[in-house]
Amino acid sequence: MEKLNTIISNHISNWNMVWFGLIFWGSIFNAIAANYETTLSPILWYASGLFLGVIAKIRGTWLWKV
Repeated sequence: MEKLNTIISNHISNWNMVWFGLIFWGSIFNAIAANYETTLSPILWYASGLFLGVIAKIRGTWLWKV
């Protein structure tokens, strides 16, 4: 059980920006799309958040930070 906790903890600490992008930004984009009654799939908006998270992980910071 201790090894599983270590693996999960390492995964979260290494991929935190990706998960944040997927969950937080994906939810924000989906809520904005729902507010404007966009008929596109919610998967598109969550994929956009995931994309931002992956870019942030590669860069080491978010897009709006220099």
